[in-house]
Parts: sequence; C-alpha cells; structure tokens
Amino acid sequence: MKRFALVALVAALLFSMVTSASATELKVRGNIDVYGMWSANLKDFDSDKADGDNYTTNQRMRTYFDYVASENLKAVLGLEIDNDWGADSASDWGTDGKGNIEVKHAYLDFNFPDTQVNVKAGLQYVALPSIFGNPVFEDDAAAIVVSAPVNDMFAVAVGYTRGIDGSTSFSAGEGEDKDDKDMAFIAAPVTLDGFSIAPYFGYAWIGENVDNTAAYWTINSTADNVLVPASEGDLTDDATVWVLGANAELTMFDPLTFAADLIYGELENDDYETKGWYGALAASYKMDIMTATLFTTYFSGADEDGDEDNYLPTLSEGWGLTPYIGGVRAFSTSWDTFSGIDADMNLASWVVGLKLAKIQFIDKLSHDLTIAYAMGTNDEDATNADGDHYAFDEEDSAWEVYFVNKYMIYENLAAINELGFFAPEFDDAEEDNSYFATVGFQYKF
Repeated sequence: MKRFALVALVAALLFSMVTSASATELKVRGNIDVYGMWSANLKDFDSDKADGDNYTTNQRMRTYFDYVASENLKAVLGLEIDNDWGADSASDWGTDGKGNIEVKHAYLDFNFPDTQVNVKAGLQYVALPSIFGNPVFEDDAAAIVVSAPVNDMFAVAVGYTRGIDGSTSFSAGEGEDKDDKDMAFIAAPVTLDGFSIAPYFGYAWIGENVDNTAAYWTINSTADNVLVPASEGDLTDDATVWVLGANAELTMFDPLTFAADLIYGELENDDYETKGWYGALAASYKMDIMTATLFTTYFSGADEDGDEDNYLPTLSEGWGLTPYIGGVRAFSTSWDTFSGIDADMNLASWVVGLKLAKIQFIDKLSHDLTIAYAMGTNDEDATNADGDHYAFDEEDSAWEVYFVNKYMIYENLAAINELGFFAPEFDDAEEDNSYFATVGFQYKF
C-alpha cells in the first residue's frame, strides 16, 4: 500500500510539473445554424419544370479552438460540419456517417519578441481589402501572412498562398513541373483622422501543367470561362495575373459615411488575355432606428473579341451583395449565389441598390431590407470558351428583394426568418420569378 501511495505521489508531482510547464489556455468559439428553406424556381427560373425539391433543412457548425500560450503566441484549429438533413449517412437516421468533419483553419499566430510584427502561418482566412467581399481573392487558404504597423497611421502586410501543387514528390519528371498556382500580395493601409485607405497589389503565377479539367484556370467562379476549353487539355504556356486595387472609407462626416473600392487587373497567357476592372461605392447614414446604405457596383464584362476579354481576372472570389447577386445570406450555410446564371451575373454586372439595416422598433426584434437592380455588362455578341452566349449580357437585367427578420431569444441565440424574391428579365432565356423563405436558429458562442 505504501509503495502504491509513493507511486501515486510521484505521478501527481510529474503531472503538476507538466501542467505548469505547458500553461496553455484553451478558448472555444464558433457558431451553429439550423434552418428549413422553402423555394420555387431557385436555379432555373422556369415554372414549367418541376423543382427537384421545394423544401430542405440545412445546418452548419463551425468550432474554433484557440490554444493560447500568451498574448504573443497561439495556435488556431477550426472545424466545420455541414449537414443537409437526410442527404447522406451523416445526416440520415442513425447520423453515423464518416468523413463529414472538415478542417477549415489550422495555423500559428505569433508576434516576434518585443515587436508588433505578427505572423500567421497555416490554413487561414485570407482576404484582400473590400466593401462587399473581394472579387479577386477572399477565401480560406494555405498561406503565410506577415503584418506590422510602421507608425500610428501606416501599416504593411505581405502574404503568400499556394492554391494548387500538382506534384509534391520533387522528382519533377517531364511534364510534372510548372503545375503550381501561387499568389503573393502586399497591402499598405493608411489610417488618418476621419479617412482610411488600403491600397494593395497582388501577383499570381500559374504553371502550364495545372490541371485544367477541374476549372482551375477559371477567370471567374464557373467553368464557362476557362482559358481554353477543357477538351483541349493542357495549356501551352504559363499564365500570370496581377491586380492593383484600393479600398477607402470616409468617416469624418459621421453619421454619414462613405466607402469605395477600385480594382484593375490583367491576366496574360499565349492563348488568352483579359483586362478588366471593378468599382464599388457605398454611402451610409446611421440613425437611431436603422442604418440606410445606398450602393452601386460595376464589373467590366466579356468582349466580342474571342482572344481578349474585359473581365477582371479572379483567383478565388468572395464578392456578394444578396442571396441571388453574389450569395450573401443571414445564415452561414451558403455563400454561393442561388442564381443559375452565377458568375455571369456576379462578375459581369452593374448593380445599384438600397439596404436598410438593423431596423428596430421593438426590443430584441430587428429587420434588414435590401432592394437591388442588376444589369449585365457582357457584350451581347460575346461567347464563352464553348462558343455559347453568356447567360447575362447587356440586354438582361433583374430585380431582387431580400428581407431578414431576427429575434434575439437569448444574448447569443437568434431566431431568423429570410424572405427572398428575384425577378429576372432575360432577352433570350426563361424568366419566371424565383422565391425562397427560411425559418431557423443561429447560436454564436
């Protein structure tokens, strides 16, 4: 018995020493959304064709673990679980499916000793500055980002991210090299009294042997605009993409504020070239019962010339205004647009709209209302890589109304209702109206 007590005491001492030596604090944060959705003509805008399903229940849980050693050092692990009720073995009766947990983030976050130089290295969220999400790059990515303030007004951030590595064996046999897609960027935000601006420059280099069959060469988020049709196989040369942009905000007239984006970019390859630009402007006025924002955005579109387009080249876009125009919603379970015309609308359009946010007349109950009108900027005679005309050109337009009601049940738990209406006016396609409605819950912890 004494021997057992001695062993237990030694074990306890060792455990306490290990615990003291690794004084790491674990912090947990995240959110879970669960909602049901009813819809009509959500993708095809054709009432004569029956929808595959008019009702679905979705949920998404994101959990982030911060392993904090000190104010200067931590590691972050982010996990995500998505479920469409009944769609697979992970969300049917039994709910015992495997492979449903995604690693969203996994990165180091530290400051160099006695400095304010911060380094984030690993799987993380990377976004170039913007108002409505950046149309060139805004996504989770494998990256390293180094940032530091130069003084009270000026800071610098530089980053590198790899999107594709086709071969990691280092053997580099014939045809295996030049199969990477990489991007580097630098941003230099300047903050003054009542005004801030964040200019940035991004440069990407894409190897000729990057897999083209998976639309890795897209200049927007669909496979319509690959540099060459996938049926032609690999491209004949490398490609480069560069973008120069700036995001600015004017707050000196608060509660009236202004924000703007301006981006110009080029993509060059022996087979294809595109040069395009994007601009956005928003004016907001904050009142006691709401914040009203008038906004407009513009993307240059496809040109009639098949060898050169006027598209802004994009790498991994995160732009969006509403559920149909860009894919922004109150729930976190979808970023992609509901619209079947997808990137033809998102990245080749002119949009004007009004948003009334955080309308509140009753305690704990708030409302958001967005009304938007979009027109295409693709040339009506332009065709994609397959020779087809674009689904959203200068002759096409659409109206959208998006209304969100949110009731705070508890401080971190909300009941949310979404109502969406989309009315397309196409020159040469089906144009029946689309509707959707959701009811669900959102818990942030």
